[in-house]
Amino acid sequence: MRKLYLYGILLCVMISWGLNIVAIKVLVANFPPFTITALRILTAGLVIFLFLRIKRDIQKVKLHEFGYVTLSALTGIFGHQAFLSVGLLHTSATNGASILALIPLVTNLLAVIFLKAKLTLLKLSGVVLGLMGIYFILVHGSDGGSFTKLSIGDIYVFLSVIAQALSFIFIRKASYTLNTKTITCYSLLMGASFLFILSLALEHQTISTITNGPSYAWIIFIASAIISTGFGNLFYNYAIQQIGPGETAVFLNLSPFFSLIGSVLFLNEQFKLVQLFGFILIVVGVLLGTGIFERKQQREKRVSVPVAK
Repeated sequence: MRKLYLYGILLCVMISWGLNIVAIKVLVANFPPFTITALRILTAGLVIFLFLRIKRDIQKVKLHEFGYVTLSALTGIFGHQAFLSVGLLHTSATNGASILALIPLVTNLLAVIFLKAKLTLLKLSGVVLGLMGIYFILVHGSDGGSFTKLSIGDIYVFLSVIAQALSFIFIRKASYTLNTKTITCYSLLMGASFLFILSLALEHQTISTITNGPSYAWIIFIASAIISTGFGNLFYNYAIQQIGPGETAVFLNLSPFFSLIGSVLFLNEQFKLVQLFGFILIVVGVLLGTGIFERKQQREKRVSVPVAK
């Protein structure tokens, strides 16, 4: 029963994260992208900070930990959110969601490079399937039908995937001595500061127009900042502590699915059959590439009971 409760929480988080791609698409279309992203991340960071302060569950960051937290803010918040915001200006939410589904796969590849994780044949086959899925979505799913017709937005979204995956490496390093809630909180606040600097440099002439956005967009902003980015991260971290990162990470594959549904229902975007096939390849590739089936086999070996012959 306890696990069912946690699974329910994770399902709600994945729905909110999936629909958040649709929300970001709406926000960057109605506001200066870097400015509204900085405000959204700052709001989420403040909500988490106040929540953790009330619960007295926030740690002090030591000097040697500060570097990893800063790097996670530069990659996972500043880099990821900046590339994603610009990318969704120039590509569809369906393409964006499908590309973002590669995050677990790219994270595991970087873990092989930087954390000396083992690259097995099963994981390598997952990488190949993931790349094939991207090929079907971006090439055969595009109107041009070739790499020369790829949207610049697709490239930006893929760069956001690399930035997010890099941040997980730095978070892993910092988590040896800091809890993930503290890392998330300070990364959000620092990342928002970096985004504000970028918005002042590139959007200083349009910042004054941010108050002219439609009322429905501000409602979406509040829901995105507080529910998806703020409490979504808190609940996800809570689930990690309860059932472990491996089992929790399986649910990440549901987030792009809800993004695709949301983009079709709320943005009236078209989703071709070939793109659905590519998306399925990505999900299967992620499941193989992250070693989920290998961990399951290892658990089964550990609990197997020898039978007397």
